Amino acid sequence: MTLPKIRSILIFIITVCIILGVSAAVIAYGRGYRVNVNKNSLTPTGLISATSDPVGAQVLVDNQLKTATNNSFAIEPGWYTVRIIKEAFIPWEKKIRVQGEVVTRADAFLFPTNPSLSPLTRTGMEQPTLSPDGSKIAYTIPLSIPQDGGVVSAGLWVYTLSDAPLGRNRGPELLAQSSPTFNLSTTTIVWSPDSTQILAITGSRGRLYTVGNKNTFEEISQYQRLLSVWQDEHTTINLEKLVPFKQGFIDIATSSARILAVSPDETKVLYEATAAATIPTIINPPLIGTNPTEDVRTIEPKKLYVYDSREDKNFFVLDQSELPTPTPKAGPTLPFYTQVSSIGWFPTSKHLLLTLLGKIDVMEYDRTNWTTIYAGPFTPGFVAPWPNGSRLVIVTNLNPSAGTLPNLYTVNLR
Repeated sequence: MTLPKIRSILIFIITVCIILGVSAAVIAYGRGYRVNVNKNSLTPTGLISATSDPVGAQVLVDNQLKTATNNSFAIEPGWYTVRIIKEAFIPWEKKIRVQGEVVTRADAFLFPTNPSLSPLTRTGMEQPTLSPDGSKIAYTIPLSIPQDGGVVSAGLWVYTLSDAPLGRNRGPELLAQSSPTFNLSTTTIVWSPDSTQILAITGSRGRLYTVGNKNTFEEISQYQRLLSVWQDEHTTINLEKLVPFKQGFIDIATSSARILAVSPDETKVLYEATAAATIPTIINPPLIGTNPTEDVRTIEPKKLYVYDSREDKNFFVLDQSELPTPTPKAGPTLPFYTQVSSIGWFPTSKHLLLTLLGKIDVMEYDRTNWTTIYAGPFTPGFVAPWPNGSRLVIVTNLNPSAGTLPNLYTVNLR
């Protein structure tokens, strides 16, 4: 073999080796391997992917500034305290575990330290009632409210929680007018499970209204029968939401628990244990890179938990005694699903909203990052998140001396 041919073969072999070496180095780097100069070795590292809403927050690891969101960075395996901060927002903090060749997520939804208020209604209102799907609020305006320019405003109103073009609120719509023979402000309002109908009850009488059909109703003589049907429908809807969950959890949820709410993305369940039980391990071996907060498999009565179906983890949320005791209301016996709860899901599906005495708190579903997001004036018994999480809707009267009735206000979070 001639020298030029040997040289060509050697160049080809060297080129292939270089390409393979560079490719292996790139793959190793992408998988988190880094050169440890002190140990003269190639050691695996993990990656932290830090995101925030809003973006542009600072990421600190064990109080050392690393980067800004939304970015990823390599770090040696171990336990770290990650803190995400942004001016004018409440800091986010969590202890996370980093594993070699694994991406660990640190996702922060930041709440403002000083949210502003904006009115949704101005005439005064009563009986605000959130629809089961969280997209609408029904309320009444009494006959005692002065009419503006001869326009009749007393009656049953529906406010749709969605934005019109240019970010403006859509505004309320009158569903039914009150009359001397049927004063809607003295009725009890009940939403249907599918949020398309409203039953107004007074004494033994009931009127069924369909949202969108103004001043059109059906007289209901046996409204308790209808309420019973609606309760069964709501139970069926919740059971259908459990279908994607594994049978091991479904058995516990239907025998030893009371479902309070399924998260908006339908991957988590907030529930109250009604009997002691142990949730079986469904995903074995456990997934890597999951929520590092310790889960609880044995549940106890009168305690609230969240089960995450994606990671097969069950987290203790709080004891029933940590929530304020609801004040019973006089009137007809209503279905369970219509009862106002002091805890529910925030639209992110990662947070729970709590209405406590004199304040509104939020926590992540594993009980971390529990903080107060509003402590101003509001009337207990009604707090609702805007469907996109940008606002809260509360009831308050910022000027009691000028009027006797409160109005709907938004607590602006974005």
